[in-house]
Amino acid sequence: MNKIIIVDDHSLFRESIKLLIENENIGVVIAEAPNGEDFIDLLQTNIPDLVLMDIEMPGMNGLETTKRALELYPELRILVLSMFSENAIYDTFIKAGAKGCLQKTCGKLELENAISVVLNNQKYFY
Repeated sequence: MNKIIIVDDHSLFRESIKLLIENENIGVVIAEAPNGEDFIDLLQTNIPDLVLMDIEMPGMNGLETTKRALELYPELRILVLSMFSENAIYDTFIKAGAKGCLQKTCGKLELENAISVVLNNQKYFY
């Protein structure tokens, strides 16, 4: 079963995504973090197969967190979930090493597809 960590400052969003992931047998959420600092701390004891990363968070934002996490663990697969749709933001995350970006306005099937693609070591940018 794929191990997933969700990094997002909205508790309801994290809980909803966790339910979807686990109810659809996509994986198991091994940890959640409300911000980048907590996520980096979690990596000391929890290495996931996939990270679902928010962009806008208090403290260390998603871009900074992605860069830092990949410096520490280059093999991490990070799928960015964002309310933003600007290509410039996606380009920045691609350069930082994220394996995919997806808008939070997507549907369940789109999220499942993106997770599957990234877990299969391919890139997904929508």
